[in-house]
Amino acid sequence: MAAALYPPRPKEDTLKAEEESAARELAWLLSSLQETIDNVRSCLRECSNLLTPSAGSTLVLSSPRSESLKGYATRVANKIVKSDMQVKMYGLPNSKGFACHRLSLDTKGKGIVLEQLADVGNHVAEGLEIVNGGMGVVEKLGGTMESVRAARDALRGTLAHRLFPYHAVDPRIFDPPLHPHLAFDLYISEAALIVELRMLDPLTPPEHRGPTFALPSLESPFGFRERFAAAVGLRNGGNGVGAANQDEIYSYKGGDVRVRERVRVESQDPSLMAVWAKLGGLEHALGLAIKSLDIAMKAAGHCGNNADSPVIAAQETDIVKLRHEAP
Repeated sequence: MAAALYPPRPKEDTLKAEEESAARELAWLLSSLQETIDNVRSCLRECSNLLTPSAGSTLVLSSPRSESLKGYATRVANKIVKSDMQVKMYGLPNSKGFACHRLSLDTKGKGIVLEQLADVGNHVAEGLEIVNGGMGVVEKLGGTMESVRAARDALRGTLAHRLFPYHAVDPRIFDPPLHPHLAFDLYISEAALIVELRMLDPLTPPEHRGPTFALPSLESPFGFRERFAAAVGLRNGGNGVGAANQDEIYSYKGGDVRVRERVRVESQDPSLMAVWAKLGGLEHALGLAIKSLDIAMKAAGHCGNNADSPVIAAQETDIVKLRHEAP
């Protein structure tokens, strides 16, 4: 299929008309992107509000189909300020007066700081600073995209050096202090609060050569629960509890240990899920805007990374002036 102008026009006139059309399209796109930037600013403010102390939440912590872990945790901004958990793990002594081991945060302490949420808040604030700054549309879109992606990555998961066996929480943040053979991890994964507990076996050098310890529990590799879980395609019986790989030896707190039992509980946080969804929508919208602007700039004869083009700067100035003069 072919297209042609009738009556025929000189090639120079056709090229000039194409350039004028591309310039008009670029001007229209810059104008429409001002509204996009306003929407981005509004969405980032909503994310910031969801991360403030007034948007805290109390989350239930419970291992399904198991009594291994039951309790709750209260999050305020980027801290867990209150938590009480009842834990039943092999080898863990029962607390006085209870048929389980109580794991509670010290009410007089500072709580547990979630570094991931601190990072998310910083990246959102950085995005707002860029959007409210005096730079051009191209720079605003690119800079905001980097901040949004960084914030979403922080919500997606944490770094390995913040988890077992590379990191250990201060046992004194709990009352009574954390059991010396219990490893505790708390972090965010895809906007959900994750609690992981590991019961450890400390090892001495002769034990390294001995047979591995086998759990006399339902978590044994030969238990009915594991055989049934394997048959239906579930992991660890679908309850977040497992004996882990007991052949694996870790260096932890200056000594060698083996994981005897592991419990993992996931609790969805409504506020963080809303932030996760909003950041995902922002990333998609910004990606489309950047791609459209890049195509229009190339068609108009501007380099895609030339954010300081005099033509674009003049067009943006005219657009802002028209917006202020509009009734």
